[in-house]
Amino acid sequence: MVVEAVGGLLTGSMALLSDSMHMMTDAAALGMSFFASRLAGLRPDSARTYGYRRAEVMAALANAMLLWLLSGYMLREVYDRFNNPVAVLSGPMLAIAVVGLLANLVCAFILHAHSEENINVRGAFLHVVSDLAGSVAAIVAGVIIWFTGWYRADTIVSLLIIGLILFSSTRLLGEAFHILMEGAPKGVHLKSLEKELLAINGVSDVHELHVWSLSSGFNALSAHLVVKDPALQQAALKTATCGVAAAFGIQHSVFQVESEPVENSSCDVCPH
Repeated sequence: MVVEAVGGLLTGSMALLSDSMHMMTDAAALGMSFFASRLAGLRPDSARTYGYRRAEVMAALANAMLLWLLSGYMLREVYDRFNNPVAVLSGPMLAIAVVGLLANLVCAFILHAHSEENINVRGAFLHVVSDLAGSVAAIVAGVIIWFTGWYRADTIVSLLIIGLILFSSTRLLGEAFHILMEGAPKGVHLKSLEKELLAINGVSDVHELHVWSLSSGFNALSAHLVVKDPALQQAALKTATCGVAAAFGIQHSVFQVESEPVENSSCDVCPH
C-alpha cells in the first residue's frame, strides 16, 4: 500500500494511487475481518444466547460499504484526471505495479482455501482479488503508456478498477443483507425441507416452518410438527433433529410437537 501510494505520487499514476487507496481499505477490512472472526469464536452468554457469530456478517457488510465509499471518492478523482491528463512515468509505474501484484497473489492464495465457507473470509478474499485485478490493470496501463505515450490509459484503467470494486462489493452486500434479513440459507429449499419432515413416521402436518442463517455455515430452524400418536412423538422429534442436520446441514433446530394442529400457533395474533 505504502509503496504504491508513494509510487503513484512520484510517477503521477492515478491507477497506482487508486490501487493503493484500495489496498488501504483492504488493510482495514482484513483487520476488521480478523477481529470479527475472533469475536465470533466467543462463547454465548446471558446477553447474547447465540453468541457473537453475527459479528462476521456485520464485518462483511461494513467491508462492502467501505468499498462503495472508496469508489465514490475515486470516481471524482478520475473525472478530474480525465479532463486534465497528467504525464505518467511508465517505467517506475510498471515496477511498482508488479510488486503490488506479487503481494496480492500471496494474500489471495492464503485466503482462497476458506473463502467459500465463511462470508467474512469471502469479503476479505474479494478485497484482495479486486486488488490483484487492479495491479494487473495498472501493469497493462504502464505497458500502453510505455509504447504509445497515451496517458489517458492510466485513467481508463482506474475506471475499470472502480467497476471491479463495485461489482464485488455489491455481491457481498447482497449476501450480508440476505443473512441479516433472516433469508433462507443458500441451498436449503423450504419445499424440500417440508417434504423431508412430512416423510417422518407419525408426522401428519408441518407448519410455522422457518429456516435462517446466523452466519455463513451456521443455519438454524424452527417448526411445529403434528404427531397425533403420543407414542411416536419422541421418536419423530429425534428423527427430525438428526434428519435436518444430515440432509441440510442445519446445526441448530427447535421443533414443537403437537397432538393436533393449533391455529395461529406462533401467537402472531395473541391478545395483548
